Amino acid sequence: MDQLKSFFDARGVDPDAAQWLSYGIVTVLVLLVCFVANWVAKKIVLKLLTLFITKNRIEWDDKLVEHGVFQKLSHVMPGVIIYYASDFYADFPAIELLIEKTAFIYILLAMLFSLSAFLNALNAIYNTWDISKTRPIKGIVQVVKIVFFFIGGIVIIAILINKSPLILLGGLGALSAVLLLVFQNSILGLVAGIQLSANDMVRVGDWIEMPKHNADGEVIEFPRRRSSTSRSKTGGGCRNPAAGGSSGPSTST
Repeated sequence: MDQLKSFFDARGVDPDAAQWLSYGIVTVLVLLVCFVANWVAKKIVLKLLTLFITKNRIEWDDKLVEHGVFQKLSHVMPGVIIYYASDFYADFPAIELLIEKTAFIYILLAMLFSLSAFLNALNAIYNTWDISKTRPIKGIVQVVKIVFFFIGGIVIIAILINKSPLILLGGLGALSAVLLLVFQNSILGLVAGIQLSANDMVRVGDWIEMPKHNADGEVIEFPRRRSSTSRSKTGGGCRNPAAGGSSGPSTST
């Protein structure tokens, strides 16, 4: 930055104009570096990594590519570059702080979505094993996602309001009752699904019947908050009562 200012000063450019020109050039260079880094990561590194993974004999790493783990992780690089480039704006503390916060939030979101994709891939890998039919882990994966995104949301809010995340967590006590009331059905469905899996009450492929609602069907997935429609005994379609907010496994028609 100082070299650019000296360059313009030596050529008789007004000091204020020289300063703004220097910052403009630095900004363009930083954005250009981010673009090049993102292009190299996606067009070269990611393609080579994908080619290596698809050509080797290991099967589980293919799930990482299918769920876009590396693609989402590549978004971290531009954020890191912008974060460290904020030092160029040290003469403007407010702008420097704004760039740092924005870049950090971007990096955090990229990491959260990468983690979510990794957990989806982990669940897909687990589903290739026979034990997944009796002990599915989708409910556990969903709980882990909720926890990480909740923590990430708290950190983002803390960054925006310039407060400690611990202070926000301490103030969530009164809000927790409202959150439990709003997401009551989702929480009950998630807990019920985990209980079904842990106690081995229902397995994928089991045939379940609900004569009271004139519905039956084969379990294709659980846990989830809503079940799909099941085939009635009379041959017509009917609405699964679990779709009204109660927990239950998914059934195929």
